[in-house]
Amino acid sequence: MSKIITLVGILAIVWFAFRLLGKVQRQRQDALRRNGGVKANPKGGAATRGKTTGTDTQDMAKCDVCGVYVAAGSGRCGTPGCPR
Repeated sequence: MSKIITLVGILAIVWFAFRLLGKVQRQRQDALRRNGGVKANPKGGAATRGKTTGTDTQDMAKCDVCGVYVAAGSGRCGTPGCPR
């Protein structure tokens, strides 16, 4: 008899856990719908999907003499002691 009671208890816990997870998922989807697809940022403000923060990327080139990577097209690497 105790095994049946334990099994019913475990099944009840699993069922309530799935209900709770479903509720949390619905709340997340509703929040996304209300915010127009903008995901909430835990640090405050809003973080958008797929958008950059305005920083551009640059190609890097290796200095032939000292091996330091610098922005492509820059004149000197800026490393002290480098003859370039």
